[in-house]
Amino acid sequence: MSLPARKKYAGDTRRLLLAFDIGTTFSGISYSILDPGSVPEIRPVTRFPSQEQVGGDSKIPTVIYYDSDGKVCAIGADTLKDGIEADAEDFGWSKARWFKLHLRPKPVAPTFFSRIVRSQENQELPPLPLKKTVVEVFGDYMKYLHSCSKEYIEETHGSMLWASLKDNIMYVLTHPNGWGGPQQAQMRQAAVKAGLIPDTDPGRSRVTFVTEGEASLHFCLTNGLAIDPTSKSGVLIVDAGGGTIDLTAYSKLPDNSYEEIAIPQCHFQGAAYVSIRAEKYFKTLLAGSRFSQDVESLVTRFDRNTKHVFRREDEPLHIQFTSHRERDQALNIRGGRLTIPGRDVATFFEPSVTCIVDAIKKQKSSAHMPITSVFLVGGFSASPWLYNQVRERVEALGMTVSRPDTHVNKAVSNGAVSFYLDSAVTSRVARLTYGIEVYVNYNSTDYEHIKRGHRVSVHSTEGIPIITGAFSSILPKNTRVKSDREFRRTFETTATHRVGLRSHEVDILSYRGSSANPEWIDDDTDLYPAVCTVKANTSSLTPRVRTSPRGLKYYEISYDVVLLFGLTELKAQIAYKENGVERRGPAEVVFVE
Repeated sequence: MSLPARKKYAGDTRRLLLAFDIGTTFSGISYSILDPGSVPEIRPVTRFPSQEQVGGDSKIPTVIYYDSDGKVCAIGADTLKDGIEADAEDFGWSKARWFKLHLRPKPVAPTFFSRIVRSQENQELPPLPLKKTVVEVFGDYMKYLHSCSKEYIEETHGSMLWASLKDNIMYVLTHPNGWGGPQQAQMRQAAVKAGLIPDTDPGRSRVTFVTEGEASLHFCLTNGLAIDPTSKSGVLIVDAGGGTIDLTAYSKLPDNSYEEIAIPQCHFQGAAYVSIRAEKYFKTLLAGSRFSQDVESLVTRFDRNTKHVFRREDEPLHIQFTSHRERDQALNIRGGRLTIPGRDVATFFEPSVTCIVDAIKKQKSSAHMPITSVFLVGGFSASPWLYNQVRERVEALGMTVSRPDTHVNKAVSNGAVSFYLDSAVTSRVARLTYGIEVYVNYNSTDYEHIKRGHRVSVHSTEGIPIITGAFSSILPKNTRVKSDREFRRTFETTATHRVGLRSHEVDILSYRGSSANPEWIDDDTDLYPAVCTVKANTSSLTPRVRTSPRGLKYYEISYDVVLLFGLTELKAQIAYKENGVERRGPAEVVFVE
């Protein structure tokens, strides 16, 4: 183990920690029983209802069948039963698969071309069942994972233990590197719908989030990955999953903690996209033939079996998909089995392989220190073809590539528990530049002000000429952020009446362009999307009475918005002075979906 010895649990009461890794194609659960004074252990759930095979590498499909009324008919391991597809067809069930990808962030500043690409991506994804939102589907699946956890823990540790802990459970939910506050808010909402937590502040605080990249690092560290803090080089964790490829680079600090050394990446080129390309191939191949209706069956068998055994481009692969009496020599179908040239199968993988290699190159070039080794984890990394292709191309760049010899399908859920217990990462890299829109006093000698002369207005209370639309940065992109470091800005707001200062809210914007010092939002408004709104109760602040140049009285307050970006969730506070002493109050963060 490359982490320092885990400390004893310091809590006062026994608690249960559950980690849910809801993957695009498969999901996993890990847990830890937190006993005061005892060193916590990480345990995976290895048995699920209706699962035929059990063991350390067990995983369950992220699939749900609904009837026409929106009721769950089969879910998770139940969807692997023989004949489930026939039942779905006979009873008119709808299938929810790859639903996780419907939660992904929306693109920013779309061009005409990117809108077309986005439209094509949405067409590729299986649609959600009618009348179901992604939050509702997530909630149904979380409810199922919770019931699986209950059954496993009761069988393993006794029903009395579960009964004593069921109302005191902490949850860790994983998500791709590219997700943030809006996705976390929806996942927490799903946890409420699932009945995991009450819809209260204490209830919502029982849900914690971790990126799949950071969870993967913790998994690797608890499974023997060693990073030398004196080597002045870093390691890159590549989590190749069903939907996304997540890349995160780390180095070890002298205090045995870890820091990110490059902005993490997230790409939608996981194993599911190999199946999407295979489906297009099958549709084209069988179009106009009597086998055109068998494409879904072919994709299912390719996805479950063929994809995972592909090793060589010069060897054909065979998929049994229909009656042994069926044959069509022109389509390479004999005995109900389709034969596909290995070189064609390689084309299904190639965009994913290229994506991973290009992303590794980008991490290597942008990291704060050299990256000498790459660790490949996640279910997709178990593919021999993917692993060998990535290793061959990356080792040519002077980096070593390896993967854990333990069960890669438990990497994220086990790592999520370790994240909660060990908190190895203490410094992260800001993904974007964050700030707010402000106004500035008009300066008739400043060129940037002069060209915005048409936007000059008179301040409503102070009566002076101002220009709105300036950008004030709070956290620049690529900044190393310690987990306890605060970023704050002082704000002044005015009103003609005291009542107008009892509360205040400010939109936190993220700048997504290439400028190192963005100043004006109107240079490209699409590059400054709002991330969230911070709402603060300022009723306890004593306003100052001011007089404008026109002799009108108005009121003014000053306060700081304090943001914490170093954790896995954005948190905010409001700080103000009261009789010379700083006071703080909570600030509500409402994310833009």
